[in-house]
Amino acid sequence: MSITFIRTVIIYITAIIAVRIMGKRQIGELKPHELVITILVSEAASIPLEDNNMPLANMLVPILIFVSFEIIVSAIAMKSLSFRNIIQGKPIFVIKKGKIDEKQLNRLRLTVDDLVDAVRQKDVFDISTVQDAIVETNGSISVLQKAQNAPVTPKQLKMQVDEVKMPITIVLDGKPVTEYFGKEKIEQGDIKLAVKSAGEDIKDILLLTVDEDGNTFVSLKESNKN
Repeated sequence: MSITFIRTVIIYITAIIAVRIMGKRQIGELKPHELVITILVSEAASIPLEDNNMPLANMLVPILIFVSFEIIVSAIAMKSLSFRNIIQGKPIFVIKKGKIDEKQLNRLRLTVDDLVDAVRQKDVFDISTVQDAIVETNGSISVLQKAQNAPVTPKQLKMQVDEVKMPITIVLDGKPVTEYFGKEKIEQGDIKLAVKSAGEDIKDILLLTVDEDGNTFVSLKESNKN
């Protein structure tokens, strides 16, 4: 039993490291070759779980090869446009100048229902308002609405507006967060000051964010809401 547990932990850690090395894309954002490698890695990791007599090298070696291959393919794709087009494909218009392209839909094996559904997922519920729609290389769809239906921007109204400040999480689930975006660090003293300004005990805070101007947002844990 202990051997099974240890092997499982090793396999789990190896799979996590492999996925981290390959990047942070979500499943829906994976390119075709990335999805294939992800599936192969998961399959290779699962095989030793079925047989404790199988050497872990039978899992480690294939995973190392898959990850190495993915890194090599990605590096070549970054340098070569033609190679990238072969591996990843090209974006394809399925709606152009307001007209649905049935030929491209057939090429992609998409039905009109699929197209309408994908457009709705972009918060566009009336397909007649779409100027262009493109199926990206990862299978997602990008939508450009017609000018008369697109949201009006301050620039179009010739209005001057302040730039939006990016809020940073400094308290999460009752604990201070000193490093949220990569290497961007926040001093403990600044976090304590923000918590004090919010007038709450840190252990009662579910989420606390602050932007560059010092504006804060506080969400309390359900057990502490009145």
